[in-house]
Amino acid sequence: MNRLFPLPIYTFLKIAFRNSGFSWKGLLHSHLWFMKTILLEPLRWIELTKNKKIRQHTPNRSPIFILGYYRSGTTYLQELFKQDDRFGYLSGFQSAFPEIMLTSEKWLTPVLARLTKFFNVQYPIHRIPLSWDAPGEDDVALATFMDPLAAHWGYFFPKKAGEYFDKYVLFENITGEEFEKWKENYMLLLKKNSLANDGKQIVHKNPPDTARIKLLLSLFPDAKFVHIYRNPYDVYASKKRVWTVIEQNYMLGSSKNISYNDIIIKTYSGMLHRYFEDKNLVPPGQLAELRYEDFIKDPVSSLRKLYSSLQLGDFNYCEKKVTGFVNSQKEYVTLDHKLPENEIKYVSEKLGPIIRQLGYPVL
Repeated sequence: MNRLFPLPIYTFLKIAFRNSGFSWKGLLHSHLWFMKTILLEPLRWIELTKNKKIRQHTPNRSPIFILGYYRSGTTYLQELFKQDDRFGYLSGFQSAFPEIMLTSEKWLTPVLARLTKFFNVQYPIHRIPLSWDAPGEDDVALATFMDPLAAHWGYFFPKKAGEYFDKYVLFENITGEEFEKWKENYMLLLKKNSLANDGKQIVHKNPPDTARIKLLLSLFPDAKFVHIYRNPYDVYASKKRVWTVIEQNYMLGSSKNISYNDIIIKTYSGMLHRYFEDKNLVPPGQLAELRYEDFIKDPVSSLRKLYSSLQLGDFNYCEKKVTGFVNSQKEYVTLDHKLPENEIKYVSEKLGPIIRQLGYPVL
């Protein structure tokens, strides 16, 4: 990923070929990928001059990892941490353009911000205006970095979603060489992110990390973790909508005969089972668990408790900014996604043990 060759356009086409190519709708969705891999190529060459600095860089402090399955409140929690300027994070720009984050973010972000505001571009999933300063996700960045081993390719080519999840989230059925290459690419991303944040302690919001505690501890023994969890029925319903949005806006491969219900159950149960298996590996004082329903009632008090239990510093330093942000979000309405009776039964049958372990009733 940090070499001049192979060119990203070649890598992108190779990834598509390995995943049975583009669907007709996927060809329409691929234009942004082609623009990115072709038009930004000169900027990537400039970024390559930073390779020596990246290799020599070591983050000063171990990261803080926000864990939790998709649609569990991880993004909102990360937004609150973002109000504390003592911490760094992976921005939306860095997530979309990790190959040029060190040399182009400062001047290119304002340009993109003006364009997205002029065209009123919104996040299709969150239904809010797109912001290049909003938190991004590591696994998304690995895909946009053109890493063939990125788990997120399973969203763009859903027929391989289970395979990508098993290999690059759970690290099952993966060769030793692939595993070491994945770690190398992951650490390259984290080093670049650390440099882009001037060496600050980084707060990472990345749902697949929920299943990677053992790996993350091997890389960062002093890392701290926050696991936020939500009523599984609400998570399942919300995630179904996400898959619909992905199919309509981002998917590159065919979705014919794909069951999104099965993918959600597989990935949710896989992540949570692995989390329950490995969370006891985390040393005392390095893991906090947060129930979404309690968090959303009083976000400021919840964050204060996290700062105290994980010893993250003086919360008074950022409390005013956190409170201001929370107040600014009160007009944002989270839509409920109600499940029909037959799907409630389906979720209960498939996720019953996890639902009980999280402390919710099995309906």
